[in-house]
Amino acid sequence: MKNIFYLIILAIFSLFANQYIANRGAFPIDSFLIFDAAYNIISGNHPFKDYWLITGPFLDYIQAFFFLIFGINWTSYVLHGSVINVLLAVFSFYFFLNIGLKNYYAFIYSIGISLLAYPSIGAPFIDHHAVIFCVMACYSISLGILSNKNIFWILTPIFITFSFFSKQIPSPYFILLFIVVISIYFYLINNVNKNALLNLLFGSLFSFLLVASIFLINKIPIENFLTQYIFYPFSIGETRI
Repeated sequence: MKNIFYLIILAIFSLFANQYIANRGAFPIDSFLIFDAAYNIISGNHPFKDYWLITGPFLDYIQAFFFLIFGINWTSYVLHGSVINVLLAVFSFYFFLNIGLKNYYAFIYSIGISLLAYPSIGAPFIDHHAVIFCVMACYSISLGILSNKNIFWILTPIFITFSFFSKQIPSPYFILLFIVVISIYFYLINNVNKNALLNLLFGSLFSFLLVASIFLINKIPIENFLTQYIFYPFSIGETRI
């Protein structure tokens, strides 16, 4: 009962904290990047096919959904970021409880995360989505190993996919980390869990089918995606390096 009370307070706090801070002001370019892209989608245009896009399309489609449900306005726009903030805070609380922290400390740490996560930008932004989903993937794979629950093995590749389609990095680095962790878990300690492998595969297959269905339904050319989202950012990265 006490944990439910903590969860309710945490969800309300993390929601309204981001809503309040997001309404204090806006950055002229960054704050409206996803707003414009989501409006493009509900107007019948799609990324990679109808407009050039080097940032992740995941935010654009999710924000288009928020616009369809709550209307095209600033409140529904920042609500997107606030919901992600709530999800991270609540998942953090659950994670902390399951690694042995007392509920009071889990609550305090989760409140801190809810203040540091999305309120630093307020409005939906690619970097925040990408990092938050990678953190949630870390929670998920850790809980999969510790609790051996199938759902967390399924969620891990889904979170990584959401991160990658929010922004190209840092998900590839986390994939390499997870490969090392999973290899150690399965082989070095002689604990091969076939169900875990099957659930990882199922989560990966679900992620692939989800992405493929969006590309097929909206008739987005794969070559456009590769050029805009993979090869062009690589050319930018080379000059920066």
